[in-house]
Amino acid sequence: MTNNRLIAYQDFVTRGGSSSYPKDLTAVLVDRDGTAVEFGFKARKRWQAADARGNPDRLGYATRFKMALRSDAPQADVTRFHGSLARPDRRTVKKLISDCLGKLYRTALKEIHATSFRGIGFTEDDIRWCVTVPAIWKDAEKQAMRDAAAEAGMPSSEERLLLVSEPEAAAIYCALTPGTLLGPTRPEGRLDVETAGSRFMVVDCGGGTVDITSYQIRTDGLETNRLAEVGIPDGGPLGSAYINQHFVERVLADRFGIEQLKALTVSHAREIALLEDRWEEQKTGLHSETTPDGTPVFTGSCDIEVPGRLWEALAEPTRERLTEEAFDDPYHLVLTPEEVTDLHESVVGRVLETIERQHRSVVDHGTGDGVDQILVVGGFARSTYLRDRIAQRFGGEVEVLIPQDPAVAVLGGAVHFAYDPSVIWERRSKYTYGYICSKPFREGVDPEAKRFTDPEKKVRCDKRFGIMVRRGDPVPVDRIIKDDIGIPYPDQRTVNLSLFATFSDEPQYTDEAGCELVGTVAADVSGSTKLLSTERRVDIYFAFGGSEIAVETCDRVSGARRKATITFTELYGRHGKAGE
Repeated sequence: MTNNRLIAYQDFVTRGGSSSYPKDLTAVLVDRDGTAVEFGFKARKRWQAADARGNPDRLGYATRFKMALRSDAPQADVTRFHGSLARPDRRTVKKLISDCLGKLYRTALKEIHATSFRGIGFTEDDIRWCVTVPAIWKDAEKQAMRDAAAEAGMPSSEERLLLVSEPEAAAIYCALTPGTLLGPTRPEGRLDVETAGSRFMVVDCGGGTVDITSYQIRTDGLETNRLAEVGIPDGGPLGSAYINQHFVERVLADRFGIEQLKALTVSHAREIALLEDRWEEQKTGLHSETTPDGTPVFTGSCDIEVPGRLWEALAEPTRERLTEEAFDDPYHLVLTPEEVTDLHESVVGRVLETIERQHRSVVDHGTGDGVDQILVVGGFARSTYLRDRIAQRFGGEVEVLIPQDPAVAVLGGAVHFAYDPSVIWERRSKYTYGYICSKPFREGVDPEAKRFTDPEKKVRCDKRFGIMVRRGDPVPVDRIIKDDIGIPYPDQRTVNLSLFATFSDEPQYTDEAGCELVGTVAADVSGSTKLLSTERRVDIYFAFGGSEIAVETCDRVSGARRKATITFTELYGRHGKAGE
């Protein structure tokens, strides 16, 4: 029974010991040789002390670096690399992730080995691990995360190392342990998981990203396999960290001047970072109020102390103006209520647009009358402004719910998923997946450049896209999609199949705009050489129901099977995006 499962959380003391959080800071401190020596909030504290002394030991510090795993991540997403880790490459980022996972792995093993249940101890082989990833991550990033986990010492098999998207984990947690949630006007409410066919959208708002996915309670039973994904995951770099980024780019640029801010960012980088940290401390304690029409606003100003060394570096007219704005109090920077509201809205407004896009997609293409509930989780969900804006925009159409502690939803859901992955019984394909093949040439349709004649003198078209599943198609977890191809060459012993993905619903050729290679599989057909081509066929199996795809081939004659060795490339729609 779900309510018999015990989940142990560890609280981490945040900035200055003023509050605690169920997750440690994603931060790593490395020595001059690149070896990780400290993690989390402790790493930040040690780095700040070292940086204040001029970093004599040539340490490196990185935080908020997970999204930098994307090879196309814009510089704005890579905001916190210091010391010897300045300007890291993707390989360095992957190592930092591996270092963090290794720390987590060792800590968890130590805790597990130190405890037992009714005298029963656990070995490493008894443990299944689950790593959460953003829903917007592509296959290449998931593969990189799996590789990093394996490098950290975690088991590499898919049975013992699971990946789950963060909103999916949150959905599992809230569906299995609904508890008490808060509605738009903060009365007590509950997530409806008892009504067969009811639907809800999960909006996972973190520091770096906002991930959104929609789910439906299975209509033919609630005891097992209860959740089906009914919307293609959406989201983007819309987390609370971008409010901080706008604080620097807008507020500080306005107060100091654009050119002076650029200079100070180089000459006083530590003080600028400290000023941003002080804004973060203020931001997390702010509470918005709602106007009679439900619009959330901040009614009080925000007073931030400016580090002395940074203050002294400002031009005299700038100091005089800031002192006047701070009611004759030097060394302070005051934000008006309107500025605080605008900073939040600069990010929250885009979050609402993304929710609206997911809402329309599910309503237009799903079953039922619409998304009935919106569940807001993640650390950013603690923001009253974000919660009230979502309630204001969507509260008239659906019920907006928030767990009592939205920060633990992803963590708890990951544990439940590791215990029983079958709780998710269906997902939606993000892309149209398939493989390269040849098909009969279509006169007047296929390009002449793709025409060729096979050994049996049949005219065929090269580089056709053999579709296995289309973007947005439902893929139950136990569903395996099968196709087969013929082997026209009698001496061919191996067939190298290239696997492709695209945003297009009806791709025709693997070299058309938007189609990108995502992996290869070498099919062993050596057991059927010398046979007629009509007897030489290879079955292809695609399993899409898990959080990752699996591909396998089987020679019909010999029975030889080969699983795909996926070396995912980055599918970011460089040649075309969804909806284009």
